[in-house]
Amino acid sequence: MRPRIGITSWHYRDDDERWEAVLEGYPRAVLEAGGIPLILPIPHTAPDLIKGYLEAVDGMILTGGADIHPSLYGQTVLERCGEIDEERDRFEVELVHAARSRDLPLFGICRGLQVINVALGGSLYQDLSYRQETDPAHQSPREQRGESAHAVTIVKGSRLSEILGIRELDVTSTHHQIIRDLAPNLTVNATAPDGVIEGIEGPGRFLLAVHWHPERMVVRYPEQLALFRGLVEAAAKSRRH
Repeated sequence: MRPRIGITSWHYRDDDERWEAVLEGYPRAVLEAGGIPLILPIPHTAPDLIKGYLEAVDGMILTGGADIHPSLYGQTVLERCGEIDEERDRFEVELVHAARSRDLPLFGICRGLQVINVALGGSLYQDLSYRQETDPAHQSPREQRGESAHAVTIVKGSRLSEILGIRELDVTSTHHQIIRDLAPNLTVNATAPDGVIEGIEGPGRFLLAVHWHPERMVVRYPEQLALFRGLVEAAAKSRRH
């Protein structure tokens, strides 16, 4: 049986209803990498479902989305902080802790990188402009979100370098928040030319996160699928144990 990969969802609102949504690139990439994607709704009425979620999956992806509430890393909301979904924030922070307690393979993408860093004790800049000499290319306009925005350099000897097999690549970039203080026990595995942290990893079976969007890149840049394969392979080993 293929490894089961949980994918976090986010709230999408129209005039009358609220939806649990996920960008189709995430499940498609998991399928192509050999896994079974399972969408995880935010359990606003039953927080104890987190245990059930973890029992149902062999690995997990934390997806992109809205900003994280600054109170989770000891700050107040500043003027340039964007849209916040506190319900999702609380759920995903708890999910990270629960997944780490089980050494469940965990892969963060964009906001997912930020959630992992915050959950494990790090902090963020609430906007690129609050960090001096930060390239505005990190926040690509909506119509260019699937295009390469800047280069990243991958740290030699990191798990990320082992997975991708290269030291430099061009990536998408659609985030306006970045890591300020790195959480204890995490290490940097990729940086942008302006020094912004573009990837992190940690100890255990598989703890990896990137700031770009590989799920948007896999069609035109198939080497990005290696990130999802790495997660699926780790999840397969996790299921056997």
